[in-house]
Amino acid sequence: MPPTLLVIYEGAKIPLEVTSALQNDSWAVEAVRLRDARKAVRQMQPDCVVLAVDDAAREEVAGTVSILKGHDESLPLITIAKTASLESAVDIMRAGAVDFVTMPVERERLVKSVAHAVRVYGLSKKIFLLKRRVELSTGIDEMVGQSSVMHDVYGAIKMVARSDASVLVLGESGTGKELVAKAIHRLSPRSKKRFIDINCGAIPRELLENELFGHERGAYTGADQQYIGSCERADGGTLFLDEISEMDPSLQVKLLRFLQERSFTRVGGVDPIEVNVRVVAATNRDLEKEVRAGNFREDLYYRLHVVPILLPPLRDREEDISILAAHFLEKYASKYERVFHDFTNEALNALSSYSWPGNVRELENIIERVVVLHDDASVKLEHLPAHVRDARADIGNSHVKEQVVPTEMQHIIPLKLVERYAIEAALARCLGNVAEAAQKLKISQATLYRKIKQYDLKI
Repeated sequence: MPPTLLVIYEGAKIPLEVTSALQNDSWAVEAVRLRDARKAVRQMQPDCVVLAVDDAAREEVAGTVSILKGHDESLPLITIAKTASLESAVDIMRAGAVDFVTMPVERERLVKSVAHAVRVYGLSKKIFLLKRRVELSTGIDEMVGQSSVMHDVYGAIKMVARSDASVLVLGESGTGKELVAKAIHRLSPRSKKRFIDINCGAIPRELLENELFGHERGAYTGADQQYIGSCERADGGTLFLDEISEMDPSLQVKLLRFLQERSFTRVGGVDPIEVNVRVVAATNRDLEKEVRAGNFREDLYYRLHVVPILLPPLRDREEDISILAAHFLEKYASKYERVFHDFTNEALNALSSYSWPGNVRELENIIERVVVLHDDASVKLEHLPAHVRDARADIGNSHVKEQVVPTEMQHIIPLKLVERYAIEAALARCLGNVAEAAQKLKISQATLYRKIKQYDLKI
């Protein structure tokens, strides 16, 4: 269904130069008078509004813009006026219009402005609908992603949130472990109480004990007043212990006792304090390996490992990369007041080809950097850091197709290249049957189609 443009005009008829400029097979154009604008917007739900009015009605136009933006804040509005009055432009842009075009209309200028507005609006709606779909199906609105592995995570969050069981969130740095903890808290009966988070790796051992359990006045030099620790402040709510593997072994003993008894004693205190706290811990390390190495207590590991939730790295959820990139682009384009609204195919292919060792956090940082350092309509390949561009080049410059994995490898082959070989071999073996090839490769058809497009393969 093509995007709908609503042209709002003043007077007896719509200006001919506006209609001729907007004649485009890609758009469905409807026109109404100024007095019918509100009703038309409610009924049509347009993708862009063009106001073609006389400069004398600028106050009325500004008021109409404000009303329409109140109906849908993200709805793009472009105004066309007969004069280049700076005062009119300021009034209308202040009211919420995204662009101001003067008559006589330059067709290329107007079409470019409308096309940009439609793409921006489409992107914002797509992200909203994706996040809304996840929220409606899982109750989770903090996280972005539609891959099957993320839906497994959403399901686990929703189920465990109903209980008071301890949760251990596992995953590489930058995968969003804190978001999981916050989602569990928000969906739990404890949501009206506090969510307290502590990074165990960022606080020295002697200070971490004080932060967890607090101290009494006079407990040590400089303790001139009582301090309430995080365990006590989180009473009735959730305590999130990030990077739990970094906790000193001597403090692990005290944490284990707290988890067993749900009580603790402040530093310098005598009487035990009972609290009702749900504990969620997280780490990017292999805790079983840490237990075997003697760095982490086995009994504490099993006390925390009641319900494990494994967050997949971004490289294992490739179908989410474009969604996340669009989400971050919208976020930072709005924050820094840039016009970015989408990505070129080359940029998206590069993002999809990169292995993302820093996961979602690295992707977010790169998109923010692009928005800060550039101002363009689309994110282009040249906007991306060299190491991201090179990941795409490594794949594109290779023409080795004889076998999926050479029997005697003289060089290490990039993993993405091996993936391309595997897809080509599967398609050849299945005579181009994508459904059968996807089944053999143990991936979805949608994922296979995306990879076929990514590697520019012929079926």
